[in-house]
Amino acid sequence: MKKLLALIGALACFTVSAQQNYVTNSMAAGLRTIIPEAIVLESLQITGTSNTIVRIWDGPTTNVVGAYTNYTSFITNQVRTFVGVNGLTNNYTNTLLYTLAQATAAATNDVTPILVLNIGANTTPFVFSTPTVFTRGVNVSNNNGGLTMVVTYHQP
Repeated sequence: MKKLLALIGALACFTVSAQQNYVTNSMAAGLRTIIPEAIVLESLQITGTSNTIVRIWDGPTTNVVGAYTNYTSFITNQVRTFVGVNGLTNNYTNTLLYTLAQATAAATNDVTPILVLNIGANTTPFVFSTPTVFTRGVNVSNNNGGLTMVVTYHQP
């Protein structure tokens, strides 16, 4: 019986994910990575000392795409003309599949935030308690600073 209870306790320890909290105090204006790894957000509580816009991203705020070649295939007509030894001009039209290679330059594009909030100064805290999966980490930016966040999460 003792061995059975010990086994059940060990299994419970392996299956329970520990919740963790992350707290910011008077977060300054600008972009900040608050959790640099994949998480499951369980709750988020935000208050501010000034009116500010808060943006939350899953991972980096920009997406960099390297240069690549884009291939496009289409059907077109090819006209061949030649002049015979007798001086007559002959035209032949053939339909063929043509492949065009086009170079596409590298680009950096902005990523759309997952959540955009308008936090009022010294008002009741904004509370978001729907589980949300962040696959590449959590980045937060705000406009005016004075932001306090309490993030409760666990790792997937």
